[in-house]
Amino acid sequence: MAQKVCFISPEYWPLTGGTGAYVYYLSNELLKNGYQIYVVTGSNQTQDIQVNPQLGVSFLKIPKMPIVKSFMLAANSNRKLNSVRDTAHIDITHPQLPLTPNFAVPPTFGKTLVCTVHSTWKGEAEAIRGEPYSRLNANEKFLVSFNWFLRFFEEGMLARSRKIIAVSHFTKWELMNYYKIPEGKIRVIHNGVDISKFKPATDKRKVKAELGFNPDDIAIVSVGRLYARKGLFTLIESMPVVVNRFPNAKFIISGKGQSDEMHKLLVYAEKLSVKDNIIFTGYYPDKKLPKLYQAADIFAFSTFYEHHPFAVLEALATGLPVVTTTVGGIPETIESGKNGFLAEPFNPKTFGEKILYLLEHPAFAKEMGAQARKTIVENYDWRIVVKDAMKVYDQALS
Repeated sequence: MAQKVCFISPEYWPLTGGTGAYVYYLSNELLKNGYQIYVVTGSNQTQDIQVNPQLGVSFLKIPKMPIVKSFMLAANSNRKLNSVRDTAHIDITHPQLPLTPNFAVPPTFGKTLVCTVHSTWKGEAEAIRGEPYSRLNANEKFLVSFNWFLRFFEEGMLARSRKIIAVSHFTKWELMNYYKIPEGKIRVIHNGVDISKFKPATDKRKVKAELGFNPDDIAIVSVGRLYARKGLFTLIESMPVVVNRFPNAKFIISGKGQSDEMHKLLVYAEKLSVKDNIIFTGYYPDKKLPKLYQAADIFAFSTFYEHHPFAVLEALATGLPVVTTTVGGIPETIESGKNGFLAEPFNPKTFGEKILYLLEHPAFAKEMGAQARKTIVENYDWRIVVKDAMKVYDQALS
């Protein structure tokens, strides 16, 4: 009998954030391995879709606001799962933390519960505590002020889990230190990448032109939501040293903000006289995302809090030289100077110098990109990652 897995996540389809990408790609690989999948997720309207005999999805209507969204999904998910409790025959319930509060899953639903931790509420609050309050969006202000409230529902889910998948060793460290989870309950399984979707460009100039960029410009790309913790102020501070030496360098920042993040960043760029070297693309749909990476000469990700970010994995898979930071699980994948460059967070000087070094040493940059692709193909292909997840499912059921 094929095992049946129920994923609960506020994001799934269309792909927008890391958690949704995780559920989408992991469930696809599980389908190829004969599993039955049922996904409960948020959308702008409620509908049940049987995609094929193996895959069913319940889209539940929820508002767009990030944290509100999680709690609304949890309430709706609880009702939904209660209604299918006797007919769905779920073996493994697989909620995604921290975005799925405990009450999303009714007590005793499914045979066992495994959760994946993509980040932690305590870790996120600790990370942004030092930021100027004016730089935080409403979501982040809530996260800091009501952290105890969010943690209550997060800790409930962690306690119920038979096994916990941590997306990095850093994640595991947070779970053991901030949440006192016993080590034996945690398995580290890094995120994967679809290596046939994210792959090196054959003709970079052509891709640049196709996306409306000037093929003669140097494209330094950054992908991620415009949240404080993505460290975009640091990226902008690193620009003058690059732009002075390469006036045709364009920093292409892709991702959507909550409200006025883009405006704050532009005001800052104007202050540093680099506004004309920035292009904000807004939210880039998943379908076009591989092309955006292919248009890049360098991928720059100046984040100060991460676990195992998809943006970095996708850039590495595209064969790009990546300049990012030493935070979270990133050093578990990038060995600085070999398959990417790492700088300390909040250090625009070093960050800018690393970008400059790559532009001044194109042969070195090319080799770094080749090593980046090799790292992903050998270790982070979803086909490898799924095997580890399947082992955890078996352990949780036994």
